[in-house]
Amino acid sequence: MVSQRKISKIVNKHSSVFKALEEFERTGKTIVKTRMNFTIDRELAKKFREYCRKNRYNMSSKIEDYIRKVIS
Repeated sequence: MVSQRKISKIVNKHSSVFKALEEFERTGKTIVKTRMNFTIDRELAKKFREYCRKNRYNMSSKIEDYIRKVIS
C-alpha cells in the first residue's frame, strides 16, 4: 500500500496532470494550455491588440504561432 506522504509527493510533482484529469472529469475536455505572464512594451502591446482585433485573430494563438516559428 502506498503511504499518504508518497501520494502527496506524486500529486505535487505531477500537479498539472492531475489538474488536467480533474478538468476532464468535470467537463469531458482536457486543457493542454498553460497561462504565462510577460512584460512587454505598452505601445507594442496596444498595437498588437488592435491588429488582432482588426483582423479577428486570437492573440494567444498568434503568440503561439510566433513561438513555434522561433523554436523550430
